[in-house]
Amino acid sequence: MSNSDLRVEPDVLDYGAMNVGALASPYVSPYLYESKKRSLDTVYGIRREGDVFMIGDSQVGVDRDGNIHINNVDFPATKGLWELLTRKRVDIKSVSTSDIKQYKTILEMTNAHLEGYKPRANIRTSKGVKYKEIIS
Repeated sequence: MSNSDLRVEPDVLDYGAMNVGALASPYVSPYLYESKKRSLDTVYGIRREGDVFMIGDSQVGVDRDGNIHINNVDFPATKGLWELLTRKRVDIKSVSTSDIKQYKTILEMTNAHLEGYKPRANIRTSKGVKYKEIIS
């Protein structure tokens, strides 16, 4: 992934930092830019539907500290978890074993890894790096 895929204007980052925290802001801000979306994983990660963020069949909330809230469950913000939730090409050096466990929990509770986000559906397969290295 190139740096231009991640670069966002400073005023947007400042606004994001005030609303979702400095850690989450670089990960959430690209959802506002059409040209930045190619770096985002909207299949196994967070996607934007209108003014709402979703993962699988569930709405995602983000507080001012960058913590993630899904179905009344709170997930503490870490760079690794944000990488897993938003990027097609994850910076694996930023991801801990705990981040992977949290991501797995999120996938399972939201059906984000299943076709049509339906319980008991088949796993949505992909030829992508993230599917091959993390999800499978």
